[in-house]
Amino acid sequence: MKGALSAYRGASSPPPGLRLRVSALAFAWAALGIFVASAEAAPAPELPLECGTRTAFDRELQQRLGADAKPSDVLVSITPVADHFHLRVQIDNEVRELDDPSCTELFRAALVVAVAMLMHEPSPKPLAARRAPPQASPAREYPRFSVGLGAGFNVGTLPHPVLALELESKAFWRYVGLSASLRYLAPTHESDAQQKRVELSAWGAGVTGLFRPSRLWEARLGFAAQRLSGHGSGTITQGYDASVWAAGPTLGLAFIPLQQRRFWAGLEAEGQLNAVRGRFEILHYSQNVTDLPHEIYPVPWLAGTAFVRLGLVW
Repeated sequence: MKGALSAYRGASSPPPGLRLRVSALAFAWAALGIFVASAEAAPAPELPLECGTRTAFDRELQQRLGADAKPSDVLVSITPVADHFHLRVQIDNEVRELDDPSCTELFRAALVVAVAMLMHEPSPKPLAARRAPPQASPAREYPRFSVGLGAGFNVGTLPHPVLALELESKAFWRYVGLSASLRYLAPTHESDAQQKRVELSAWGAGVTGLFRPSRLWEARLGFAAQRLSGHGSGTITQGYDASVWAAGPTLGLAFIPLQQRRFWAGLEAEGQLNAVRGRFEILHYSQNVTDLPHEIYPVPWLAGTAFVRLGLVW
């Protein structure tokens, strides 16, 4: 009977060492399950400690909005991303997101954004702590070049107002420039009571400094010279040819209302002070070699020109 009883106990009850190992294994699995469950259930911290605490955030909201404020309605988080921090503030379905290198600045911004959202106001732009995009360096300005044609009238260089034609080239930057020009004055004549006459025409050239105070206006200061050619005619017995010079400083103002890409058109008025001025004389006017020369045309001190100009620029 003892042998049968001993055999029965061996079949129904494991050895004490095995029971201990099974119990330890079950306890370990239970502990691991509790740890995993608690880790999955515990939410990640919304605010890093170096930025601020949720308690401080709620307290600030209540101080700004009063006792009726509900900080629990505000979901706020600050997350480190690469070289900056990312802020996310959510109330119901409304979300605001900001980026900044400083998490403390984002914490203060989160308070302002949350207050604005709770009061249903747009968050102020100056407090949005987004990093400004890098500013592009200003483009380098190169000189621009222009070639233009002008047509108008000249008064004062020749005895009567005449047609004036001009070819001008210029280089300019934003405010200043330099131009060079060639000018032609159509022929005219001057005669006296005895019908002794001189036929005159002129060619000229000039160099001008430009100042552009605005896109539409251009002030001009320079120097110009004209070569006047004369031919004696009428009752002059010998029609000799002669030439004189007129030269001096110039002052002008241009208005350029039409500027479309490479084409431009405008108006200009210019005055010239003839510091150098010649004169045309008739020798032996009375056929007496002892008589003084007769002055038939002296170049005036002042002359002026008005132009309509158009040209191309690149």
